[in-house]
Amino acid sequence: MSIATKKDIIEQHAQVFEREFQVELTASCTVGNGIVRANKEVIAKARTAFDSLSQQASFFVPASGSGSRMFGFLYQWLNGGLETQEIQHFFNELPNFPFYGELKTVNSDKKAIVEEILQKFSAIPKGLIPFHQYNGEVRTAFQEHLAQAKDFLGESARIHFTVQQEFKDAISKNIGSGEQISFSYQNDETDAYCFDANGEVMKENEEFLRRPAGHGALLENLNAIDNDIVLIKNIDNIQHFSKVEKTKDAWKLSVGILVNFKNDLQKLTSDYSFEKLKVINENYQFLSKEQLENFKKEDLQGILIRPTRVCGMVLNEGEPGGGPFWSVDKQGVSKQVIEKSQIDKSDAQQEIVQKSTHFNPVFIAVSKTDVFGNKLDLMQFRDDSKFFVVKKTHKGKEIIYRELPGLWNGSMSNWNTIFLEIPQEVFTPVKSVLDLLG
Repeated sequence: MSIATKKDIIEQHAQVFEREFQVELTASCTVGNGIVRANKEVIAKARTAFDSLSQQASFFVPASGSGSRMFGFLYQWLNGGLETQEIQHFFNELPNFPFYGELKTVNSDKKAIVEEILQKFSAIPKGLIPFHQYNGEVRTAFQEHLAQAKDFLGESARIHFTVQQEFKDAISKNIGSGEQISFSYQNDETDAYCFDANGEVMKENEEFLRRPAGHGALLENLNAIDNDIVLIKNIDNIQHFSKVEKTKDAWKLSVGILVNFKNDLQKLTSDYSFEKLKVINENYQFLSKEQLENFKKEDLQGILIRPTRVCGMVLNEGEPGGGPFWSVDKQGVSKQVIEKSQIDKSDAQQEIVQKSTHFNPVFIAVSKTDVFGNKLDLMQFRDDSKFFVVKKTHKGKEIIYRELPGLWNGSMSNWNTIFLEIPQEVFTPVKSVLDLLG
């Protein structure tokens, strides 16, 4: 074992087994208290800023996940499970699924149909599964993201997918190639070491057992993209073209507000006053009450040299969970996107969670430069203490490991952050195969 490997194992062991909760909530962000609800004037100004962009934005789409979880209830049924309402609904609607035309067993018994579907689709990236259909034409999620990027940003639109390297050729075959399409892979050097419940590092075939360190590892990939303005959206959240207008409007609003915020901060550098700062904060709600009360003119420099993000927030429809919160750490009180797993189970913390009104659907417009247009190293703005501890099962045994701070969580902890209310219609994730029915 090399010295570097031993050091990593010791450090990760300490993070997993000696960890205290690293997130302390002070309040949930709500409209007017951390979340911006744009009025007609703000919308018009943002639209003008978007239309006047001198540079083209690009898309960044994390797409390395497989489709296996989509078919969980089919696996259960195939292994002797009961014929639930889900199963009945699945077979009743079978001809309406986008992948129906690719099946060869449609006239066979139910078991043969399910076996073919699982064989074809459960082990491939979710982005290669047919998501939508248009008068006989079927599009995978990859194809739909590319088509909608071009529709929104023009034929020269750039789109970057993070993918599993083993499927890169299949994905290229599915969507073609060209300078506007690019790929990258999660750096396997960031993979986490796995431990058993007793804290012993695990081995398999004489090698250390390791697992990918979560989407926080993709900060390196985002950092490497040349574009300044990047739009981040998950592979499984892509609307049918018949429902895409509100999504386009939300992107224009997000980008426009991003640009206007940076412009307003730049103006402040040449004509600073605390009153002007207060007005900017009323408009964008990026500073906490505590930060504003203690603000000194010299603190402005720290804000000017940060990357900036505008995170779309949609109303909670179900049980409140992870989302936009005010949290406190050694840097003071700030706005963060917090996952449910990061939050202490104490009554006080859970009471704050229950008061949350919105959640983050991963609809984020970022600027990777400072207020003056200088390119930044995003790795310098990550809070390494905001990692996740994950428990999973591997070959019947519990494994425990550390994931890096999430891409839109701790990895963007020290960014200028604006939370923007956007319509619920922009969030149509495909978590179950039944979601493909629209």
